[in-house]
This record gives sequence, structure tokens and C-alpha cells, in this order.
Amino acid sequence: NISVSINGSGEIVEGDSVTLNCSSDSNPPANISWFKGGTFVGSGRIYSISKISSDHSGEYKCKSINKHGEKYSDAVTLNI
Repeated sequence: NISVSINGSGEIVEGDSVTLNCSSDSNPPANISWFKGGTFVGSGRIYSISKISSDHSGEYKCKSINKHGEKYSDAVTLNI
């Protein structure tokens, strides 16, 4: 099972920092990659955006990869 959470609830406004957290209960532990739309944007469990702008709007999802294969989380949408 794999899911994304966003720190800070409520409206995200320009200039905020936002942290996306990918939680995966895969065993063995998985490598995590982040995608915005279909574009790779980073790796690691936590993806941070500082000074967010409207350019960052879009759908984000994380992917976990281990020896059993890969799984995508549901997408979360940032609206700035």
C-alpha cells in the first residue's frame, strides 16, 4: 500500500513551502520516486517545494520500486 500526504492543510498560497510525504509499507523497503504529471521530479520519501508558485500546480504521485515490482500512489493535486 502506498499513499501521499501533504503537510499543512487548507489552502496553499504562493510563497509557502509544501512537503509531500510518501508512505509505503512495502517489504523490503522500496526506493521512492516522485512524479509531477508524467515527469520525474525527485526521489526519497519526502519531496519538498520551497517558495511554491503557480508553476507547481498539478498532479503529484510517488512510485515505490523494490524487487517485487513497482507501485504508484494515487495522485494528489496542488492548486496554487
